[in-house]
Amino acid sequence: MSCYKFPYESSNNQMTEEEFKYKVLPFARKLYPMLRNILRNEEEAKDALQELMLKFWRNRYELAGCHHPQAYIIAMAKNYCFDILKKKRPLRMEENGNNGQGLQNEEQDFDIREKYRHVQKIIEALPEKYQAIIRLRDIDGFSFDEIKEYTGLETANIRVILSRARQKVKEEIQKIYDYEDKRQTAGEIL
Repeated sequence: MSCYKFPYESSNNQMTEEEFKYKVLPFARKLYPMLRNILRNEEEAKDALQELMLKFWRNRYELAGCHHPQAYIIAMAKNYCFDILKKKRPLRMEENGNNGQGLQNEEQDFDIREKYRHVQKIIEALPEKYQAIIRLRDIDGFSFDEIKEYTGLETANIRVILSRARQKVKEEIQKIYDYEDKRQTAGEIL
């Protein structure tokens, strides 16, 4: 994927205010659903979007030389959200002094994290096209039109790929949990 030449592109490697308006600001509309999906909070997503736009403005010279500004912007936005989530992570049981209730919540958290890891591994094992589509749609929250714009695929093809990717993830998850259920049942018998 090559960079599009914008009509207000300067000859030197520095992004002007006009270039920033045409290259970066349009991403705000596309980034917001992804930010809201990751942060699970509308106000935090709006704040994060404002902060990111400021960061992009401060890094506009770096963006000017970037061969794939779209990928850079999306990666930076994801990383920023993950940093926010890390800061909000609850304290461990030893740190907050809660013994009984904390243990049960930790078990539930562990189960959720374990399921998430399984799904991530399965997605990583999918063919590249399947990975890209399922991540864009189900993880990043992009619309079919936006995915069409990014990939160049027709909406019907995107839907077919997404359906097949979801089916593959579902089958693999079922294999894992069917195996664990059988193993647990065998352990109970012995």
